[in-house]
Amino acid sequence: MNAMRVQDETATECDVLIQGAGIGGLALGIALQRRGYRVQLVERAGGLSEVGAGIWMAANAMQVFAHLGFAEKIIAAGWTVKLLRLQDSKSGDIQVTDMSQIAKEYGFETIALHRGVLQRVLLEQLQEDPVRFGCEVRSVTQSGDGVIAKLSDGSLCIAAVLIGADGLHSQIRSIVGLDGEKRYSGSSSYRAIARGARVLPAGAEHDAYEVWASGCRVGFSKINAGDYYWYMTFDSAAGETSSASERKEHAQKLFRTHFPQWISLLESTRAEDILRTDIGDLKPLSRWSSERIGLVGDAAHATTPNLGQGGAMAVEDALALAEAFGRFGLNETALSRFEQLRRKKVDWTVSTSWSIGKICHVGNPLFRFLRNVALRKTPASVTQKQVQRMYRLDSYS
Repeated sequence: MNAMRVQDETATECDVLIQGAGIGGLALGIALQRRGYRVQLVERAGGLSEVGAGIWMAANAMQVFAHLGFAEKIIAAGWTVKLLRLQDSKSGDIQVTDMSQIAKEYGFETIALHRGVLQRVLLEQLQEDPVRFGCEVRSVTQSGDGVIAKLSDGSLCIAAVLIGADGLHSQIRSIVGLDGEKRYSGSSSYRAIARGARVLPAGAEHDAYEVWASGCRVGFSKINAGDYYWYMTFDSAAGETSSASERKEHAQKLFRTHFPQWISLLESTRAEDILRTDIGDLKPLSRWSSERIGLVGDAAHATTPNLGQGGAMAVEDALALAEAFGRFGLNETALSRFEQLRRKKVDWTVSTSWSIGKICHVGNPLFRFLRNVALRKTPASVTQKQVQRMYRLDSYS
């Protein structure tokens, strides 16, 4: 990187600078280190947060973790989901998915775990403590064979490429002028951990549920032997705020009205642990990179959570980008080929998830009945194709 030499004792050098130490950024750091690249991650937060809720790591993400050599650690840290039940709050099962059948083809069932636990496991796989917390990129200069990033602590970092793994509101995306249009879905959400809850009987503790009602839904599964992760979505104007007590009071009203059999989830949840997040995504960007600066995960293709694929898509990105660098070098060509490989699957995921979000809250009884009939009669071949699109990993071969 001779063209990028900077005479500054505060400057550090690496092959790849990554902004964001969330799931995608950490997974990318691991995948790059496994290939021998020098990696530096910067993260605005002061450290990994214990605040958060749960996440489901589907078979595609688990295949990536297996490829990187630590899938068994994710399994040990979480809870295996063996059966997924999609229900209507009034008429019962709409679709039931046996995850063991998916495991036969793709090697893994879905693993549910606390998001903070997942991040800790990922952090532990990194070598030489490459994450600088409380630090972020302030400005970037591209020239010739690399980038120079000025960081918030006043130092410089010189790298061959810079990757933004910094989420829906990506600062890196803004810096390089790749801003896309953020879309609000019309729904907000509550997410929380019910500690020590007794919800499902012993024979069904590995089941996961999502239950649709008029204007809202609830989903849940265990994440370890004692705790459940649950989420609730509901129609709402964008940007509304509420106190902890107001969130719990509202959730209680929705549980009592639509999901009374599952109210023990809420009864085992502290009000201050209920997080509220508006649900939205990012309209497809025209491109994911500008010269030697690229985007992964939500920074490139944020999706609504209706397919449970947000984190998994970021994990897939990590492996695909590391392989692109290995094949094509640390350059613009690799970033372009990475996007070409991933774009079709990611755009389908974002579009399909958005569509599901539009039908799950239907209130009109006739429309709900027709929706449920259509889903119940969906041919197995159609479902299988959707499963393959989600869980089969992209390949450059």
